[in-house]
Amino acid sequence: MVYIECSGGQNKATTTARSTSNIPPPKTKNCYLTNDFDRDKCGSSADTACSGRGGRSSCFPDDHGGYCKHDNKFWVSVGGRFVKLSDEDLLNRYKSDSTDTDQRVGRALKDQERRITNRIRELQIMGKDPVRSKRIGPGDEGKEVHSFVSDMLFKVGMTMSIIIFLVAISFIFIHRKTI
Repeated sequence: MVYIECSGGQNKATTTARSTSNIPPPKTKNCYLTNDFDRDKCGSSADTACSGRGGRSSCFPDDHGGYCKHDNKFWVSVGGRFVKLSDEDLLNRYKSDSTDTDQRVGRALKDQERRITNRIRELQIMGKDPVRSKRIGPGDEGKEVHSFVSDMLFKVGMTMSIIIFLVAISFIFIHRKTI
């Protein structure tokens, strides 16, 4: 599979609309004038990102639709023209809004949970159950607790036996004055 990088480092196969509609990637939509994005030209020298504002290499992606940076000035497309962002606009653009961040984190977590659930379902359909549950048969209800207690007592007993053995050997060596 060929990886074609559109303006702003966006992968043509995963970030642009997969239909015939020419919708720019959401992270670089402000690098294109209205109806100026052509999916077929994406990644080529004919890409029209930031036209007249430094070209496709001056397009930078972000969560607010991207921007064009040319001659230390920042531009975004609004409708059919590019508008220069003032210093205050830049600050307001990236000002942290906790509710917005909480919503984005919540959406990302839900999306991740959906992907994992879908993957588990796919594996179950294929007969590979990734979530193995212990089957408790008749008469096995209390074995897990008894097994844990038995294992713990065995480990404590073995540890105490080793300690007593080492103390006895040390006592014998001290009694014979070899240590």
